[in-house]
Amino acid sequence: MLVYRVFPYLPTAKPDESGGPMYLHRPQGRGRLDNAEYDTWYFGITPETAIGEAFGDLAVWRDEMFEFPSLPGARRALGVFEIPDDAAVLDLDDARSLLDRGLRPTQVVARNRPTTQAWALRIFGETGPDGRRLWAGVRWWSFQRPHWTVIALWVPAAAAPTHTCLRVDTLTIDHPAVVDAARSLGKRRLP
Repeated sequence: MLVYRVFPYLPTAKPDESGGPMYLHRPQGRGRLDNAEYDTWYFGITPETAIGEAFGDLAVWRDEMFEFPSLPGARRALGVFEIPDDAAVLDLDDARSLLDRGLRPTQVVARNRPTTQAWALRIFGETGPDGRRLWAGVRWWSFQRPHWTVIALWVPAAAAPTHTCLRVDTLTIDHPAVVDAARSLGKRRLP
């Protein structure tokens, strides 16, 4: 399955170095589903979902929003990643999944990190009869646009990610995914 992620990209960086597509800043903790037991990789199911999740809180979109001054020479880019088709991703847009875990839809979408991190850790810890973890991650609807789907994949400490980067697209204010996301969110795009 193809998924998409916006990240600070430095063309000279190795894939797992700061500025590379397989780099994840640590320690985590600021993300909605972050916990110390695992790394969390956030993706959108479509390019516009990844763009909208990254920039949806900005009132006006300008080319400057892609700049990343804390890493000299880097700009935010759109990574196209592949995750295994058989990855066990729990669908939190399914009423049975919520009911089985005593979750309400508002607890899933709310921007309340203590709440979302707590249920994420509980789901991460779910195991089958053989003791193996049941879920590689979860999927749910975007806070920005309910018809957008976002995925969080969990990579346990010291484990290798199961996703791979296929390509990196340079982002500009006229990139098709930026145009689509801006239109969907009703954002003004300025040069």
